[in-house]
Amino acid sequence: GLSHAMLGAQFLRRMVVPSEVMGMFERATRGQRPVRADKGIWGGKRIGHGNQVSWADNKTRRTWRPNVQTKRLWSDSFQSMLKLQITTYVLKNIDKAGGLDNYLINTSEAKMDSAMASDLKKLVIEQRRRIAAGEQLLPLPKIARPPRAKQEYEPVAP
Repeated sequence: GLSHAMLGAQFLRRMVVPSEVMGMFERATRGQRPVRADKGIWGGKRIGHGNQVSWADNKTRRTWRPNVQTKRLWSDSFQSMLKLQITTYVLKNIDKAGGLDNYLINTSEAKMDSAMASDLKKLVIEQRRRIAAGEQLLPLPKIARPPRAKQEYEPVAP
């Protein structure tokens, strides 16, 4: 038979805490996604944890952080540069997809794993729909920088 301690642990695990709650807790604590990931496009990359092991087999806890860069990328839909915090992994995928707009449209929201990326995806889809229908375009997003007007320079008299 089972000891009383085992019965108590099983009771707590199975009876007191519903399985749905345990599943949500396990998923939430498995790979912690920083809040900063919602403000950029990390492409599902997370902070990794592990040990740095020396030659003498001494173990020291350490983290591996994603390579996040601040980049200005061109959006064909908005005809402007968008300033984004983006990982180099996503930057490579954007090049492969043929631009920021194509990456946002063709990548699932689960794979992008970012609130800002999913909002930007909805804006790009709506902007493309409005361009095709000939309707009034959306205003630029807050992260956009409007294109510079070409300045006319007057020649300086010698």
